[in-house]
Amino acid sequence: MTGELRWFWGVVLVPANLLNAYVAYGALVIQPQGVWDEHTLTGIEVASALAIVLGVVITLLALVPVRQKVLSRWWLAPSLVFLTAGAARWAYIVHTYPPVPGR
Repeated sequence: MTGELRWFWGVVLVPANLLNAYVAYGALVIQPQGVWDEHTLTGIEVASALAIVLGVVITLLALVPVRQKVLSRWWLAPSLVFLTAGAARWAYIVHTYPPVPGR
């Protein structure tokens, strides 16, 4: 039964982590052209927020098989890395490109 559960959780967590990797990659790679580039800055913030939300959801989802000893604790690492990357990128954008007054 443990092998079947391991397979099931692997099929659930691998695509979820790949989706989170795609979102986090987008948040990290996109560069705004300047402080005036509000559309790109908003897109980066949305992608960062989505990476954070996905990181939290996938971590909570991965906690189930980890606590049941079906999967090892290393299955928590990818989602936590993407959560941290999303939070760091969002903080960097907010700090580097402060909101322009009057917009």
